[in-house]
Formats: sequence, C-alpha cells, structure tokens
Amino acid sequence: MVLIAVLLHRHVETNLSNDQGKDEVDRPLGSTPPGTSTTHASSYNLPSETTQMIIAHLIRDLNVLKACSLTCRSWYTIAVPHIHHTLTLHNKANDDSRRGLKPLSVLHGFGLAPLIKEIRVGGRPEWGAWFVPRTFSPDDLRHFSAFSNVRTLVLRTVKVAEFIPGIEQHFGHLSSSLRSIGLWGPCCTPRQLSHFLSLFSNLDDISIGSLKQPLGITTPDTELVPFSAPRLQGRLELRRFDWVETWTDLIASCGGLRFHYMDLYWVGGCTPILLRACAETLRTLRWSIRK
Repeated sequence: MVLIAVLLHRHVETNLSNDQGKDEVDRPLGSTPPGTSTTHASSYNLPSETTQMIIAHLIRDLNVLKACSLTCRSWYTIAVPHIHHTLTLHNKANDDSRRGLKPLSVLHGFGLAPLIKEIRVGGRPEWGAWFVPRTFSPDDLRHFSAFSNVRTLVLRTVKVAEFIPGIEQHFGHLSSSLRSIGLWGPCCTPRQLSHFLSLFSNLDDISIGSLKQPLGITTPDTELVPFSAPRLQGRLELRRFDWVETWTDLIASCGGLRFHYMDLYWVGGCTPILLRACAETLRTLRWSIRK
C-alpha cells in the first residue's frame, strides 16, 4: 500500500508539473467537485476503500492531496475532508486584527465549515492579544459559529478573561463536539479557567501550560457557575501549572476526574489532588518536578 501511495504521489506530481496544473492545485477548493477527465477515467475502477487507504498515506502532503482532489469526483470526495481538516488563525503585530479572521468568510463562502475538525489560534506574546471579542464583527461571529464539527481546539496566548462573562457566545457552538483542548499561555483566573472548560460537555483531553493572571477582573469569580460536567476520560497534560482551585472546582462540578493518562511537568501542589481524583482510572503517569 505504501508503494502504491508513492507511485500515486509521483504520478500526480507529473500530471501537474505544467503551469496550468499548478494553478489548478493552488486555487481554493470549493463545494463543486472537478469534472471527470478521460485521462483519469481508470480511477473509477478502484474500490472506494482502496482509494481511502491510498489517500490516507498522503494526508500530510497538502499539495498531493489537492492534486488527488482534482482527479475525479470520487477522489475529490475522499481527499477534500483531509485538505480542510485544520483551520489555523494567526495575526502579526503590524496587521489589522480583523485580518486574522479573514479565513472565516472564505471558508463560509465555499461551504467548507462542516469539514473543519480542528481549529488552532496562534500568536506570539510580543504580538499582543488579537483574538478577543472586540475583533469579531457580527459576520465573523456568525461564520465562526458555523464550525459545528470541531473536535480539537488549540489557543495560544489568548486572553480567556476577556471573553467572560458570555464566553458561550463565542465558543458555545463547540460545546457538544469538542473532545480535546489545548491552552498555551492563556490569561485568566483559576475559576475562569474551570468555567471555560466546563462549557464542553464531551471534553476528554486537556493540555495547559504557562498560565498568566489578568491584571483586572470585571466579573467576580463567585458569579461563575459550571456549564456542564465534562467527561475528562482521556489525557491530561500540564506544564508549569499550580492552580489548585481549577481542579477543585472541576472535581466538584464533575463528581470527580477520570483521566486515563497524565503528563505532569512542574505542577506544584496540584499533583496530590489529581492523583487522588484519578486513582481508579489512571493507567499511565509521567511526572517531572522542578529541580
């Protein structure tokens, strides 16, 4: 199967080596599949299961996936979900903040929002916080709310505190579909963090690191109540995390924790609480303390 995938890779690259082919690959892929070409008519003879296995070997090569999608209707149907699996939103310091959300309207225009399974919001600390409520226009919020099948959400250097109260207006559409969340350098309080995590009722995997406390709090933490009791039955990864209150809140709202795998790096006083809470479900523990 690997040999078939390699041969297909070379075959597609050869067919698209001319300038016209490159233009076809580089154009945005919309909701209308390409027409059938007599050159690739033989591709219809492959069972769909075989085509799926072949394309599965190419999912990390975006250019070849795009080429496969232009082969015929059946290949388009199989390849295009892999092409639009992940949406990355990022913005630089000198850019208009709205520019970071421009992909939302593009994907909406092509009807591709249902294909997105992972959203990654990037940014460097020196660029400042750009992914905040005031960045969203009404159209941006409507387009962002159309991603109803997202299973993984990764937020880097995002000021979670600025979405509270009313965080469900921006992330509530992910409440039932989300299974994994990564928060790297989030700015919030321990109670705000547990409040945010409780929004996703089917959440299993959590990764958090390099926390930051906001300078000012507009909503008293005592007014924040859990949205739901997340499942939390997968993997927990913590780096430089010592907020005990976050886990005591989640344990109280969820009736305990049920993580099967934990990677704990420099987590301070959280370790005893987490180990006690997951004593009956924990299968693998990797633990590192600060020297």
